[in-house]
Parts: sequence; C-alpha cells; structure tokens
Amino acid sequence: MRYAIDHLRRGGLATSCCFAAMLALSASAAGDATFAVRVASYNIRCKTSESDKTNNWDNRKADLVNLVRNMAPDVIGYQEVYGNGAQYKYLTEQFTDYTVIGSATLEIPSVVAFRKSRFILLESGTFWLSATPHVADSRVWGNGIADSGDERMCTWALLKDRESGGVFCFGSTHLDLKDGPRLAGMRLVLSLLAAKYKSVDVPVVIVGDMNALETEESMVEAAAVMQDALLASKTPPAGSWRTYNAFTWKPDEASNEYALANYTAAERSANQSAVGGKRIDYIFASNGIEVESFATRNDARPGKKYYPSDHYPVVAELAMPRENNLYSGKVKVEIDRSIPHTAHGRYVLTSGAKLVDDRNLEFVLPKWVERAAVEDGEIVIYTRPEPMRLVFR
Repeated sequence: MRYAIDHLRRGGLATSCCFAAMLALSASAAGDATFAVRVASYNIRCKTSESDKTNNWDNRKADLVNLVRNMAPDVIGYQEVYGNGAQYKYLTEQFTDYTVIGSATLEIPSVVAFRKSRFILLESGTFWLSATPHVADSRVWGNGIADSGDERMCTWALLKDRESGGVFCFGSTHLDLKDGPRLAGMRLVLSLLAAKYKSVDVPVVIVGDMNALETEESMVEAAAVMQDALLASKTPPAGSWRTYNAFTWKPDEASNEYALANYTAAERSANQSAVGGKRIDYIFASNGIEVESFATRNDARPGKKYYPSDHYPVVAELAMPRENNLYSGKVKVEIDRSIPHTAHGRYVLTSGAKLVDDRNLEFVLPKWVERAAVEDGEIVIYTRPEPMRLVFR
C-alpha cells in the first residue's frame, strides 16, 4: 500500500512545505477481508446467596465451567464475578488457557477473558459508570441522575488476532437497575468504546447484562449505533428468548413457543418485550461486523432441573473486518525529502491513515527531524531547532 502525501500543517495552518511518505504494509496484511471470532457474555451470579444450597456457588460452579468450555468462546465477558471471594480465583484456575482482564479486588467486577493462544493483548482497562469514569469505585452521576447503589463498570481489551493480524475492541459491562443511571451508563460505554474506535475503523463488541428490555431507551440508543447480534444474525438464532431465568426451571423453552427460532427477525423486533421472559443480556457489534450466528444457551445442569446461573450465557459467531487496521501489518513511514523550516516546529500530516498509535510504525527520519509520533490518528513530525549561531564583532 503506497500513499503520496504532499501537504503539512504547522500549528494548525496549511503551509507550502512538501515531502513524500510511504506506508508499506508487510505481507502479513494480505489475506482474507475478515477474521472469525466467537464471543460470549455470561452473568455468573455473584456469590451472595450461599444460604440457597440448591443454587449456591459450590454446587453449580463445575457445571458452569463445563458449559463455558462447551461453548468454547474465543473471548467472553463475565458479569458478577465475585472478586473478593472464590469465584474470580476459581475461574482463573479452571481456565488457564485464557487471560483474564479485570480486578480480583473489586466486589463484583465485570471481566474479560480471552484465549492466550489466539490473541495478543494490546491495551486494556476498566472505567466506572459514573460522572468520573476513571475514578475507581465512583458511583455518582449528578445532573439530576440517580446515583448507582452498586459498583458498575466496564472492562475492555484491545486484542490482536495472532494469525490474521486483525484487531478489535471487546468490552464487558453490567448496567444499573435504575433507569437514569442505566441510560447514562450505556451512553458512557458507547462514547468511550464504540465512538472512540469507530474513528479508527477498529471493530467493537460490547457485551453484558444490560438490565433492560429492547424497547427501553438505553437499548434503543445502543441499537441505533451498533448491531444487536440476535437481530442481525444471518442464521435463525437458537435457544430461548429469555436470558434471565431467575433459577426458574423451563425445560422446553428452546423448542416450544418461546424458542428464538420460531420468530423472524421482524417478529422478534416487533415483540421485543415479552416472549417467554426477560431478555436482558446482549451482544452488540459495530456496523461492518457480520453476525454469522447467535444463541442463548439455556443448558441445564446435567441430570438436574437447575441452571448453572440465574442468567443464560449468550454466544455469537462474528466475522470481523480487517480493513484500515493499523495492527494488520508492520507500517513503515519514510520521509525522503527535506522541507524548508526556520525554527523548531510541529508538522501534522493532513492525510494520515487513521492510525491507532505508533507501536507498529517504523519511522525512517532524516537528520532534520527530531522525532515522529502518532497523535489524534495523524502522523506528526517534530523538526529540530536551528543550531545556535554566535556572531563576534
């Protein structure tokens, strides 16, 4: 891939300076236009009901792990992972082939787990659903919005597929039970993940227990900027409509009138609120991602009339686009012609490649350039100051 770039801005103003730059992607950038990823979301029910011996953690944890292994997600977002108890530790011990992103010291964190053999972690983080998202455990919104009574957050990871070189962002969240903070929380997640990575053409997947039906404002706004994977699935979705089971046994819901496959996409969209129970767990995929399949896994615990959690996991097969992806190959930037300059200056490339950052860039710089970097998606060069001249009279 080759670009001829002949305009620079200095201090935000166009100049007549010119140079040529070449961005050459390595052979690893060639290949398929998409890469496949199986994603999932699962609220595993925090360890707070140990008096309920039927559904306590110790009695259901092995069945829950077996269900996740059976789904075999490449990436999964968990909610209500009791960090200060045994749940977080148990999951990390059982899934040693996954890297877990999230804090074990939080009370009930949302976490992300991905296959070590499949992905390279480029970046990750956690932000809180509040007016101060980067302040740990913050729960206050202000502006007339009720405060969150519980710890609400979003944990995310920017992952690079080892084989294809493709990159995507995956976030796991758990929205509030109250309408106001739930809507504000969804807007914050969309702003800090979906909007951020859309500007650099990186696919985004947001999963979680949203505590909302499809007709509620928070989900309507999410579906306006991202795809609801259930409704976008190319093949008829499988499993039950409801994702919240409340440990209530319904053995035939995947095959009776409550089955997802019994409704067309239009019918499901028109009857979003009451088909066999509450659907409150979602997978949202940014536009451009193809949803090959979707399923709600209403598996029972083997030989028992109980479920591994009070939520069902949801899983989707996605085809991620690789176009305009910085991490799909090594990028070489060579500045091969001098530009006139009279002082130390900052010059911004006007027709950059919407780059995420410069970790995969290799700069070839002439002596008059002090350094180069990626800022706001553009390549920026900083020229060296003119040498000091001493004049004796």
